[in-house]
Parts: sequence; structure tokens; C-alpha cells
Amino acid sequence: MALVQNPLSSGRTKHIDVRFHFIRGLFRSGEISVKFVPTTEQHADLLTKALSRASRQYHRRKLMNLPK
Repeated sequence: MALVQNPLSSGRTKHIDVRFHFIRGLFRSGEISVKFVPTTEQHADLLTKALSRASRQYHRRKLMNLPK
């Protein structure tokens, strides 16, 4: 997120490829915005981490657009 908003190049960021520059261009033109998403709301965690039952149910409802 920081690289999109403030694209300073350094030795640590030289590996960034064309996809980053494409996204940065969309951000600069105002076509997309960047929003911080806290860990508790990272819905991809459902597919990549071992979660508690409550957390699994929360993310499943969000991904499947189910009522509470």
C-alpha cells in the first residue's frame, strides 16, 4: 500500500514488476483507491490459514454474501 501511494525506488523495491506500475497508474489516475484492511477482515485468510470456528464462519458469510 505504501508503494502505491509513495512510489520511491530503492534497492529493496527494484524487484517490483509491470503489474505494480499498472496498479500505480490506476491509482494516480483516480480509477482505484487504496484502502487499509485490518488482519481481522482479510477474507483470504479463510483459504490460507487455520482459523477459529467463529473466524471461519465470519469470513465464509462475507465471501458468500450470507446473512448474519
